[in-house]
Formats: sequence, structure tokens, C-alpha cells
Amino acid sequence: MKRFYQYTITGLLSMAFLATSCEKEEPDFYDKNENGVYFDYAGQEEFQTSVNFADHVLGNPQELKVELDVKLLGYLMENDRKAVLKTKPVEGYPEATVTIPDVVFTAEESEKKVEITVARPQERDTEYAVCLYFDADDAQSQLGHGIKGKEEFVIYVEETYTPAWTDYDWFVMYIGTWTVDKHIFFINLTQDNNYASTSKLNDWYTLCDYNLRAVNALRQQRVENPDEPITIDIPFSSDNSYAKPPYWGESHDKYLGNYSSSLFASLASAVGANTTNEFELLGDENAVMDLHKTAVKAMMSQYNNYLYWGYKGNNYKSGTWTPMYAEMEYDVVKPYHWENTWAYGAGDMISQYYGEYSEEKYKFMIKTWLEKQGTENFVLIQMFPVCLSTYDWWSAEWDSTIGGEDQIKECYKAFKAAYDAAPAGTYSFTFPELNIE
Repeated sequence: MKRFYQYTITGLLSMAFLATSCEKEEPDFYDKNENGVYFDYAGQEEFQTSVNFADHVLGNPQELKVELDVKLLGYLMENDRKAVLKTKPVEGYPEATVTIPDVVFTAEESEKKVEITVARPQERDTEYAVCLYFDADDAQSQLGHGIKGKEEFVIYVEETYTPAWTDYDWFVMYIGTWTVDKHIFFINLTQDNNYASTSKLNDWYTLCDYNLRAVNALRQQRVENPDEPITIDIPFSSDNSYAKPPYWGESHDKYLGNYSSSLFASLASAVGANTTNEFELLGDENAVMDLHKTAVKAMMSQYNNYLYWGYKGNNYKSGTWTPMYAEMEYDVVKPYHWENTWAYGAGDMISQYYGEYSEEKYKFMIKTWLEKQGTENFVLIQMFPVCLSTYDWWSAEWDSTIGGEDQIKECYKAFKAAYDAAPAGTYSFTFPELNIE
């Protein structure tokens, strides 16, 4: 690395002694009356820098500072001297906007840092550039040319974002697909430019926290600015516990049941709701009846999951429950409890009382049991009192928490009585003939 010196009188005398032993001479590296200024860097790659506003989201700065090292070539002087720093375009790039301060070397000052103000680019994903140079020929310059090759410095400026995750990453289910606006949103939400580090995006607790905070913030934004659309799409997760949304009214409570986060997450999933459209899809009280039917179907699917997860029947209502009404017609989902799936043997246990499954039969059973129990006391699982075995996770057993086999006998008697009371040929299905006391 080459090094260039500023000389004091003492330094000059020393050099003269070494060169001539006793004879005093001045080196001719420069004219003492024509001192110069230059950028104080070594290798050519150091005479440039890049500024990416995407790395500085917090506070939404419109300007950033870049410090440049500059140095004098020549003698120290007793008076202040001004250097003229200017800009010029860089071929092939739109010109970056910068603000240059006055560059003045005070007496006895041989080097300094010059702070350049760089403005945010007008467009994202476009690289701008500007060349800074010392103009020794300007009439206001009090310093001459510096070292050849060290008189120019280039600043590249952009606002270019790199995706912090992909659609193939598992945490998409908590924060959705990456977008620039979502990235900026999360930085401001977390007050952390490094919110998307690998360790954080692979931590389940952190992702749940991100999800909940994002939902709450966007809901509040919608309440405060109801006419302003929400553009950040955050999915709703069954792993979180969401507060009752502001649009949830009396009609929601009647037809969707007392609010629960698990119910809400299931319903949101069923209708494709996220933070961009939940107010429109779930908040319209005129559409609550349709939501009700959707929620019932979602509940049926969730109850199937509960069987696989090992839930006991007495936990089904507290986990997910939507009121059902005998006068309404519902689309249904076949219960896993009525087939030999993972809970092996469950289907056989149910079929001995109900026979072969059919959609028509299932709807009949729902209506019949609803009329007997009433909306508030009715839970679908009452008709299927089986669960995973306590001792064999792959097998089914009667669920004692909701009455076990005695419960299904009561259901059978109700269904068979209603079936037999109808005129012959009313239904296309049958029930087994069982002698149950």
C-alpha cells in the first residue's frame, strides 16, 4: 500500500539529511505553493461505495449519510483552505441525488471526513450512481490537484429488496407470501431490520407472535381508517388466540356461536379469509346465514381432526362449536368416527348401531337429535361416542367422557323411533334391527 505524506519543517530537514548528508535540499514531489487534495483510500475497489435504502427501513429515512476520507497533499499552512467538491454523472446510470457540504481544511488540518447526504431514489429496483470529484480548476478552489487516480469517488444508490423467505418455507402458514410491502410492514411492526433472520423465522413462538401482532395491528388500522383497504395479507392460524374482531355482532353470536378463536380460524380457512378481506367476508351481517352453514361444515371437518388428535368427546364443544338448528338444511362431512380410519375399529363400532353411512341418513340423524336435544345442548360427537384407545393409539374405544356405548344406544333408539314413525318408503336408507332395552 502506497502512503503519501504531509511534511512539516522538521520532516523536510530529516529527509534532506538522509539524501545529502549535510546539504539541505527540498524534494520536488510537488510545488509547496500548490498543495492538493485527494480521496484517502488504497485499492481501486475502495473508491466506490453502495447505499441500499432497503437496509434502512426503520423511520423511513429519505436521506442517508456517507462519510468519505479526504486528505491533503503538501505543506501544512497557517490559514484555512477550501477544496471544491462537485458531482458528475456515471455513464450507464441515472444520476443519484446527493448534497455536498463545503470542504474546508483549517490551519494545521491535513485530513478529514466529509459527510455526503444521499437522497432516497425515486424508483425501487433501479440502481443510481454519482461521481464525486475535486475540481482544482474552479475559481473558488484554494487547493490544487491531488494524486492521480485518487481524485474521484463513486456512490451507487438503490432501494432493492431481496425476499426474506420463499413460498416453500413452512412459516408461510403464519405470515404468508413475501412481498416488499409486507417486509417493510414487519420491520416497522417489530422495530427490527433483522426480524427475518433464519433463527427467528424458524422459531414457532416467534412466528405465532409475528402473526398475532400483525393481525391486531391491521385490524386497528382498518378501524381507524375504514375506507382505506388493507393490502398486507396475513393468514389466520389455529395456533393463535385472536380477540373477537370488531365486526362480530349479535347475529354472529346467534348463528356462529359464542366467539372462540378456534371457531374463527376454522371459519376463516373455510371462506378464504385473511387480513385483507376478513371485514368483507366475515363482517357482513347480511351474509351471516351463509357463514353459518360454512361454519357448521368447518366444525364437522375440525371434529374429524379431533378424533385423530386424541380429543375426548367432552372437549369437542369447548374446542369448536357452532350452534345448529333443526329447521335448517346443512351440507355435511362424513364423520371419520363412522369409518375404520386411523382409529381402527371405530367404523365397525358405529355401524353396528347405525348401519351403512349415507349422506341422507346422516342429515336425518342430525335433524332428529337436534329436535331431541335442542340447539344449546346439541353436539355432533354425541352421536359418535368413540375415541382413540388409551392403550393403543391405533385403535378405537368407547368414549366414557360422553357416555360411551350407553350414549350411542340412546341415539339409536331416538333415530329408530323417528324412522319407524315415518310412512314406509319415506327414506332410501335403513337402520339395523336391534333389541335395546
